[in-house]
Amino acid sequence: MLEHDPGLYRFINQGMLTIDKVDDVQEMKDTQKAFDILLFTKEQQLDLFKITAAVMHWGNQKWQQKPREEQAEPNGQEECEKVAKLLGLEVDTFIMGLLKPKIKVE
Repeated sequence: MLEHDPGLYRFINQGMLTIDKVDDVQEMKDTQKAFDILLFTKEQQLDLFKITAAVMHWGNQKWQQKPREEQAEPNGQEECEKVAKLLGLEVDTFIMGLLKPKIKVE
């Protein structure tokens, strides 16, 4: 569900995308080895990667102000749909949970 180009993700493309002498493939292997040593199941490992992917997509979601209100709304739902799917949520419930004000502070 992730794009291969990290530059497409706003949360991570604001710094250095590559570091000299760092092998991303080896880093990934080392991460998975560490998970195995810590006895993370394959399902738990996948869940962690899904959460990471969800955060990356969440950073690409655009928001806008509803006309004549102080409430935000998504400017398109594509990224929210990806986040919700990765987290196992219904997209409408996810968006409502983010945007429905619980307490109004004046």
